[in-house]
Amino acid sequence: MKEKADKSKNEDVDKHITASDVKFYFTDLFKEFIDLDHGVDKEGTISVIKAKQSMSGANAWMLMCSIMIASIGLNLDSQAVIIGAMLISPLMSPLLGIGTGVAINDRDALYHALMHFGAAIIIALLTSIIYFWLSPLDELTKQILDRTSPTFFDIIIAVFGGIAGIVSIARKDVSTTLPGVAIATALMPPLCVTGFGIANGLWDVASKSFYLFFLNSFFVAFATYLILRRMHFPYKEHSSKEEQRKNIMIVGFFSLIMIIPSFLIFRNVYVDYKFSKKIETFVNEVIGNKRIYLDDYTLSEPVDGQKLLLLKVYGEVISDKDKPAFKNALDSLGLKNISIQIIPTTEIKLEKFNELEAQVREVGERYSAQIDKLKEEREEQREVVNRLKSNSDYLIRDSVKFESVNSSLKILMPEIEEIGMALMQYKTHDDSIAKIPTVIVEWKRPSKKRNKQLHDYIKLEYNLDTLKLIEK
Repeated sequence: MKEKADKSKNEDVDKHITASDVKFYFTDLFKEFIDLDHGVDKEGTISVIKAKQSMSGANAWMLMCSIMIASIGLNLDSQAVIIGAMLISPLMSPLLGIGTGVAINDRDALYHALMHFGAAIIIALLTSIIYFWLSPLDELTKQILDRTSPTFFDIIIAVFGGIAGIVSIARKDVSTTLPGVAIATALMPPLCVTGFGIANGLWDVASKSFYLFFLNSFFVAFATYLILRRMHFPYKEHSSKEEQRKNIMIVGFFSLIMIIPSFLIFRNVYVDYKFSKKIETFVNEVIGNKRIYLDDYTLSEPVDGQKLLLLKVYGEVISDKDKPAFKNALDSLGLKNISIQIIPTTEIKLEKFNELEAQVREVGERYSAQIDKLKEEREEQREVVNRLKSNSDYLIRDSVKFESVNSSLKILMPEIEEIGMALMQYKTHDDSIAKIPTVIVEWKRPSKKRNKQLHDYIKLEYNLDTLKLIEK
């Protein structure tokens, strides 16, 4: 009994120790997880940042080369070329120097970092402006347009990119981490786009892209400042509490200036995104199963507050008769200022429509005139096709045409009792066989004059050279 009691007591002690060990294990694990100080050479890190931030000599040439490569990539709409240019760009180093100068309160270091950063901007802008001014390509490619819509997400990318950059330098992992940070924060392409905008007089493109560059730059430096303070890097004390408070207010003020416009731009991007999702909902749910007959759709820029949704369709399954239902569906989705135009795919390509749209805008015409022009082109194409068709085959095949002619004859010649049309075979005296379009007609009151009028009318309607008319 005594042995069993001792054994039970030891098991209780073991259980108590195990629970305590687990608690301490996870506590130590968490502390190690958030520890950034271990293995960091603080003085060495500051020296490395100061040494690499210079924008002269080799770094200046590297920057010019990377800017030139990135500009070509933007011109050619090549993402791979742009990424290659970012890998060799030295733009990150002055930003890390700015963040370090603020974090350790070293005014000399901050001043030199700002000077080198300013020099980098001047070198980059001059290089890109010269290239785009000389380049014969002035198209706004997708890669260029992507650098003109800075949002709040760019701030998040810049912050985490700055954190990764300063941590990699502090831990001497520069060769493996910093190139990835340069790609993620994408500092250089927006600066190249600014040069493109200036060279081509597109000031809206230049201002938005430079704002994106400055946004990324500011928050890379800001993240550097936060991490170095978290690592407790050596700090030069402020001469007074008032100066310290002033510096904090300056940093906070610039942060707000950078953040607020990005929120506003993000709001516009989000509104456009919601709008495009509603259009997709309309296409998927309203057009639904008929979507297989929808070749493409596009939404034009608004004119007098009215946008035009252009549907390019196959055949006549989707036609103008569907427009009222489509308009009601758009209204129910909250898309009230949209009109719909349906264009068959045999009529014209959307690319040509966009080209004509630009021409119409230049002379101040409206969309109605443009659509009329497109329909006229369709009628001309249809006439060419009709002329190429075999008249005799067309006579047999086209029951729709016969119904149309018959309806007209009921009005023009109401005394017709019965009429039929066919392609008949006739054998001549030399045993040759001829296929001749033939009309068989029965009149209420036969008349040679009426026969002649009917004969001429049918030939004209079907564009026939030969027609035989038989009276019953």
